[in-house]
Amino acid sequence: MAAQQETERGLMMIRNSWYMAALSSEIKAELFARTILNEKVVMYRTSGGKLTALEDRCPHRQVPLSKGRLQDDTIECWYHGMQFDASGKCIHIPSQKVIPERACVRTYPAAEKYGFVWLWMGDAERCDEALIPDHSVCSSAQYAGEMCYTHAHTDYRLAIDNLLDLSHIAYVHPETISSLAVAETSPEITVSDSEVRVRRVLRKEKNSPLLKQMMKLDIIDRVQEVIYWPIGNTRVETIAHAPDEPDGLALRLFTTSIFTPETVNSCHIWVGIHRDFALDNQALTQLILDQVKKTVLEDKDVTEHLQANWKTDAPIIHLAVDHAGHAARRMLTRLQQQEPEVRERGIVELM
Repeated sequence: MAAQQETERGLMMIRNSWYMAALSSEIKAELFARTILNEKVVMYRTSGGKLTALEDRCPHRQVPLSKGRLQDDTIECWYHGMQFDASGKCIHIPSQKVIPERACVRTYPAAEKYGFVWLWMGDAERCDEALIPDHSVCSSAQYAGEMCYTHAHTDYRLAIDNLLDLSHIAYVHPETISSLAVAETSPEITVSDSEVRVRRVLRKEKNSPLLKQMMKLDIIDRVQEVIYWPIGNTRVETIAHAPDEPDGLALRLFTTSIFTPETVNSCHIWVGIHRDFALDNQALTQLILDQVKKTVLEDKDVTEHLQANWKTDAPIIHLAVDHAGHAARRMLTRLQQQEPEVRERGIVELM
């Protein structure tokens, strides 16, 4: 049963899509290793600033290339000194003059947008930068904010479930974004072929600790909308103002959370809150970032314990708020079914 469960999780590795792999600021003229969709990748910038992403595996003895040295835009393997250029082609073998045609490393299409590095893990011929998820709010001059990173030992879909059901925030995040009103307000859930939306209209809500620090109000009116779209993209849009003053000064926040599978049981998470006010207030940016980090670690704790405690054949109930998460799962399943070769490969990998 456990093996079957792992196989089913492996089937959710949808490869023909863009995945966030790093913040642009993380990738420099040095070797940077990260695992994406069970694939070990090494990234770096050439001296001209070009972004390069290669399989992190020497074709000779399969040692990680990320353990080697970057010299003049080429990677020198730390084991036998073979050198590979930014295209993945072997250009030098110290022990012989003849370079086998098969002495090359897989390259991954890479792009930068919104201050993020994106990798296409599937068929390169299907790669289209126009398909990169729209996270323009994270790089627009109209907003201020920063993203933070964490790693979690959890199936990335559990992290998506967590964002689509914010009724947990009163219990998991008492010192940051807690709101009993969110837990007690039934959401309006709408589903299309490409996204899931969870909307709550909150009147005379007791303010959360974080919003209270920003607004200096104990009670607010708020509209909160959670948006999910494949593969691992979520955004929480918040508009808050003083009670019964819909035309008054409003606070507007965008909480972006991006989830990228590392393996079937682990994922990379980037989260940040961007705002449309006090754009030059770096102290406020840092305060919000610190609160975001605390909140993310609390969610990480919950989802990791959830996964570790999961028993496939245990009885389980579903609540009305689970509808959004189920819709997201169905969306991912449909995308997976469009990649039969990936589904078949997933089974082979995990048997």
